[in-house]
Amino acid sequence: MTTELTVDVTAQLRLWHRVNQFLYREARLLDEWRLTEWYDDLLTEDVRYAVPATDVRGESADALGLIEDDAARLRQRIEQLLNGEVWCENPRSRTNRMISNVEILTDRGTHLDVAANVVVYRFGHGRSDTYVGKYRFELVVDGESFRIRRRRVVLDHETLYEHGKLSIIL
Repeated sequence: MTTELTVDVTAQLRLWHRVNQFLYREARLLDEWRLTEWYDDLLTEDVRYAVPATDVRGESADALGLIEDDAARLRQRIEQLLNGEVWCENPRSRTNRMISNVEILTDRGTHLDVAANVVVYRFGHGRSDTYVGKYRFELVVDGESFRIRRRRVVLDHETLYEHGKLSIIL
């Protein structure tokens, strides 16, 4: 019995470690503006990226969100950011993400539901902004790694007024 429990805990810790390493890699790619690599290597073909309005709590399906991208819209957003078409990201902001409290909520075998806390620091254009919130992921198992099928960023801010445009990928 003790051996079975030890094996189970060890497997859970290994999975948790793999998830953490994946999220840290994702954060690094975004902070380094390696957006094409992030999109191509870490996302599924049916990815959804959402940032609900700051006054919405929970999973309100009828609420208007700040961002609600499917794969095609997200690819377009990346191209605009990298080609200098987004004026407020020309020159590009510098970002630094801090991820904590990573928790595997559900292991469904083929995919995981994962939660984490995040702080994104953004610097540029003579100002600095801090975005505080929660990540919610659906990670599809892809060999020893994962791919992101759902990426939801729930900001804890009551308003984005002080932060200006949400032009970066959170």
